[in-house]
Amino acid sequence: MPQKVGFLYSGSNNSMGPLLAKFSMLLPSNIPVIPKHADDDYSRLRSDAGDLISQGVDVLVAAGGPVSAFAAREATATQPLPKTRVVFTSVTDPVGSQLYPAGGNLTGVAGMTTELDAARLRILQELDPTRTTIGVLTNPNRPNVAKQLADLTAGKDPKLTLVAQPAGTLGSPGTGQKVRQAIQNLPTTVRALLVTADPLFNSRRPDVIPEVAAKGIPAIYQWSEFVLEGGLMSFGPSIDEEYSAAANYVVKLLNNPRLPAADIPLYQPKKFELVIRLGTATTLGINIPQSLLVRAVLIP
Repeated sequence: MPQKVGFLYSGSNNSMGPLLAKFSMLLPSNIPVIPKHADDDYSRLRSDAGDLISQGVDVLVAAGGPVSAFAAREATATQPLPKTRVVFTSVTDPVGSQLYPAGGNLTGVAGMTTELDAARLRILQELDPTRTTIGVLTNPNRPNVAKQLADLTAGKDPKLTLVAQPAGTLGSPGTGQKVRQAIQNLPTTVRALLVTADPLFNSRRPDVIPEVAAKGIPAIYQWSEFVLEGGLMSFGPSIDEEYSAAANYVVKLLNNPRLPAADIPLYQPKKFELVIRLGTATTLGINIPQSLLVRAVLIP
């Protein structure tokens, strides 16, 4: 029977296209990829994972953060052996979350996502130390969002005031509008914005970036794609590197049908970049400190 791969994605259909293309081109051309996107409605992920499994996929890719990985774990938990093998992407602390090596059928990319939010906050402070009130855009439906905020608060400079701003309503066609409203409703005291690492905001880049620009405040993001599309700064690993690693893992599993996924060690990103868009800085009237310029990849 021909092999096939399932691609479970938590985000929107529009944002899935580029990710799926990056991933698919790294697989052998004779391997079909069956995609499923939840359009940021996380309640759909469990049934979508089950549907892909019922179609007999040889490997299930759980893309778009921990919510997809948890859904894949739940969908395979009651399977008889051998269970469908799962490769997840961009998951914070997969060991602590019991995604790896529990059950032996999951592996993937330990994405260094929320772990770097504190570093992003420090970069915002370095950009302009006089901006002492910083907004923190969060996804209230993210697993462990409370810990994400607690870690930020515990490690911040005492001079900083953080204003948490939850965004998004899952399971609704108005998710993008809710994200835009959350940015619009930031208090006027907020002088800069940390858009926390979360697949919701990556999925909703067309809503996030213009709204932040309209607000006229500097912001920092997880992925460089935000900067390529007009945002000011990003700090983190490369999304291309993470999906390349996931594709390599899938190929290894396809070539070794009896290999338990957990026998493949977690992939840790190796390259982290600060990316700054100079044109956006000019529009905002911001002078980037030399200490950031010498560390950054600069985009006109």
